[in-house]
Amino acid sequence: MKNKLIVFEGIDGVGKTTLSKLLQKKLVKAGYNIVRYENIEDKNGGFNKIKPFIKTKVPINSSLFFYIASALYKSQQIEKLLKHNWVICDRYIYSTYAYHTIRNANMSLIPDIKKIPIRLPDFVFLIKVDDDIRLQRAKTRSDNNIHDGKAKTKNNIVGRMEKELELFKPIIIDNSGPNVFNALKKIYTVIKINLKTKK
Repeated sequence: MKNKLIVFEGIDGVGKTTLSKLLQKKLVKAGYNIVRYENIEDKNGGFNKIKPFIKTKVPINSSLFFYIASALYKSQQIEKLLKHNWVICDRYIYSTYAYHTIRNANMSLIPDIKKIPIRLPDFVFLIKVDDDIRLQRAKTRSDNNIHDGKAKTKNNIVGRMEKELELFKPIIIDNSGPNVFNALKKIYTVIKINLKTKK
């Protein structure tokens, strides 16, 4: 069976990292070799070391080119990992397109996402959560940005980001319940059903 790339997308505070770690454990128990890309990138650095500078010091169009380059690099590393493992990734090129669209970057400077030479995921899950719950979770986080503690509206950054991500037609998972394992079960079921239908 060909190894799979699983991507988690969503605004901050919806539980992407928690779910990706739980999914990794569940798939390992089921007998799959799994790596989380973030664990590899944290060790090797990748583009992460200069992302804080890019976010605060460069024009938005320059940021767009940087993040496209970062996504292409990530794709190359993932291709290598996929030779021996399934890969779970917390955010991918979809976040790059969505974020730079809402920040009014000149998106005509880059090709349509379907024309980018990148390894597309086998599964893209957009994690959503009731906004009151997201805001409650945000209070306990130490790495919030200035938008995380604000209520989501259709016109602000968090609301527009989620809407842009929906345009890529991901599998939407509601993580609003008190038990994160309910959302995990939905994700795992989608993966298992997909694998059965492709046998």
